[in-house]
Amino acid sequence: MKRLIITATAFSLFASTVLAEVEEGKFKVVGTWGTGAMYPEHEAPLWSKALPDASGGKLTAEIQPMTDLGLKGFETVKLLQTGVYDAGFGAYSYIASGNPVFEGIDLALASGSGEENRRLVEAYEPVVAEAFERIHGVKLLASYPFPAQILVCRGAFNGLADLKGRKIRVYSTTLGDMAEGLGGVSVTIPLGDVVPALQRGVVDCGISSGISMYTAKWQDVVKYVYETPVSAGIAFLAMNKDRWSNLNPETQALIEAEVAKFVDGAWAALADSQIQGVACLTGQGEKCRYGEPAKMQLVKATDADETIRKQLLAEFVLKRYAERCGDECTARWNETAGAVVGVDAKP
Repeated sequence: MKRLIITATAFSLFASTVLAEVEEGKFKVVGTWGTGAMYPEHEAPLWSKALPDASGGKLTAEIQPMTDLGLKGFETVKLLQTGVYDAGFGAYSYIASGNPVFEGIDLALASGSGEENRRLVEAYEPVVAEAFERIHGVKLLASYPFPAQILVCRGAFNGLADLKGRKIRVYSTTLGDMAEGLGGVSVTIPLGDVVPALQRGVVDCGISSGISMYTAKWQDVVKYVYETPVSAGIAFLAMNKDRWSNLNPETQALIEAEVAKFVDGAWAALADSQIQGVACLTGQGEKCRYGEPAKMQLVKATDADETIRKQLLAEFVLKRYAERCGDECTARWNETAGAVVGVDAKP
C-alpha cells in the first residue's frame, strides 16, 4: 500500500510538472455543421471543455460551426492557411477537388464496416498529413468519422438499378462517379441548399448522414431511404502551421492526447449515430433521441445491389480516381488504403 501511495504521489508530481510547462493560449476555431450531431457532441466539447480541463484552464477557445458563420465548408483550409482561424474541422470531400490525394481517404463504396473504415483511414492518414503540409501549409491533427453517408429519394425505388436517370445530389467527385456509374446525373449542392433543391425538383435524390438529414428536415421532401451506406464520411481537424510550430512540446503533447481521445470518441459513437439516423428518418428500430421520428420508407439492399456496388467500385469509382490521381498517387493508395480493403485502383 505504501508503495502504491508513493507511486501515485510521484505520478501526480510528474503530471503537475508537465502541466506547469503547458503554455497559455486562446484559439479561434471553426467547426463543421451546427445542424448535425458531430459539432455539439464532439467537436465543440473538445475545445470548450476537454482542452481547458486538461490544461487547468490554460488552453481556451472560441469555436463556432461554419453554418453559423455563413460558410459552406470549401473555405476551411484556406482560412487556416491564412491564419484567419487557428484550427478547424472540415470534410475531406470538400477539399478533394483541389488535389485527388485527399479523395483517397473517403472513396465511395470503398469500405464496409466501421472497423474496416478506421483501419483504412489510419493506413492512409500519413499520406494526407504529408499532403496537407506540402500543399496547404497546415498541420493535420486528426481524421475522424461522421456517420456513414446514406441515400434518399423523393420517388420510390427498390434498389440501385432504379436510380438510372435520376438527378442525385452529391458533394464530392467520388460520389459523382458513383452516381454517374448508376446511370444518374450528379449535381453538387452544399448541404444547406439541398432541401429547396429537392422541393423544386432540381434533384431527385440526395446523399448525407441520416442525423444531418433529419435535423435539416429532409424528411419533409423525401420519402424513401436506402439503408446501406454509400460512403464513409471522413472529416479532419487541422491547425495553422505557424500556430502549431510556435507551441512548446508540452502544449503540443497535451493537445495531441486530447485529440486522440476525441477521435476515439467519434469512432465509438459511429454505430449508434448510424442507427439513430435510420430510426429518426423511419421510426424503425431504436427510439429517435433527436425528436419525433419521420415515417420514411426503408429500402433494403438486395443481392443484385451487392453485385452493382462491386461493379461501380471497380469500373467507375476506382478507375476514375486512378485517372485523376496519377501513377505515384495511385500506387500509394493501393499500398495503404487499398491493402486494407483488398482492392486496387487501376486506370
